[in-house]
Amino acid sequence: MPTISAKLSKKEHDAIVEYANACGETVSNLVRKVMLTEATFMNGYHDSMDYHYEITVPDNVSGEEEDRIVLGAYNKIRRILGLKEQDEI
Repeated sequence: MPTISAKLSKKEHDAIVEYANACGETVSNLVRKVMLTEATFMNGYHDSMDYHYEITVPDNVSGEEEDRIVLGAYNKIRRILGLKEQDEI
């Protein structure tokens, strides 16, 4: 099987690992899904569940709580990269 590699800073690696964990994916599988959805314009359209990924949220939470969980995950990754946190999704 072919392998793709990339040079990352420690912060970039930590951010990608955090995002993969938040999505319940391995880093390898997340990178594959992200690249293929971007390369085929599937991002946001969910044309194929084979390439679907998102931050996982428990099933029994309100919409407001779901937004808080997702925003918290995004802001944790933004902190790792030294970026300004967002107030809303």
